[in-house]
Amino acid sequence: MSHPEKGADISVCCGATTSLRCLKKIAFAATLCAASVAVLAIHHTKTSGIMARIHHGLIVCASNTGTQSVAQAATISSMGRPGMVRLSLTSGADGQVAVEPGSSTLATILDTASHSNTLLMLDLHGADPKEVAHEVSKAHMRDRVIFVPADYKSTAAALKADSKVMVAIPINSERDAYNAHRMAGRHPYAAYLSPTAAPSLFSLVHRDAEAIITDTPSAKISTADFLANRPVDIVITHQPYQLTTSLTVPGSSTTHSE
Repeated sequence: MSHPEKGADISVCCGATTSLRCLKKIAFAATLCAASVAVLAIHHTKTSGIMARIHHGLIVCASNTGTQSVAQAATISSMGRPGMVRLSLTSGADGQVAVEPGSSTLATILDTASHSNTLLMLDLHGADPKEVAHEVSKAHMRDRVIFVPADYKSTAAALKADSKVMVAIPINSERDAYNAHRMAGRHPYAAYLSPTAAPSLFSLVHRDAEAIITDTPSAKISTADFLANRPVDIVITHQPYQLTTSLTVPGSSTTHSE
């Protein structure tokens, strides 16, 4: 016959063991949930970021036609081609970064773009790159935005503002291409070329830049033919809907960098 006190000890011991197992299971479940959330966040970033979208096809960027273009870009995205909007920024009298034309703040536009899964190209102009980078980071849009500096000094400031946000650097010659690569270092950057640049220059910058940006060519050449002979990732246009429609016509072809 077992001793009463010993029986009590065994009961307490078993209860403690069971509780410990329960705590371990709860901790494991919590860890699993946290890991699932992290995986979903990473997956969203990988599928909605600029680089991921580039691999899905040419990005059509609506050129500074007002804040309503964010909704227009979302429509373009629904047509199977990634949408982007180019907007001009300025520093408002109240210290907030504002979007021109109109009176919308950058924070508002970033929130709209985030929910509509739209990419943004931001002309910095007189806006402080650090302030812009802060707003972009707060909106979790660092991988979905491209900074377009106004000049060399602004480019250097933009590169320092955030190590993850892509910066567009204008390139008009081979020398510009080498200088841009050296200036950017390990920072992600896009080469912004004129549509009149030689195809060989497009091929040259394709080796180092994460993305290649250009404007739509003159009406003398078919945009589809132009893109077929140049490794372009983002094309800026005043008529995004018409361009998107023309590129989906059977027989038209485009190329983009891998």
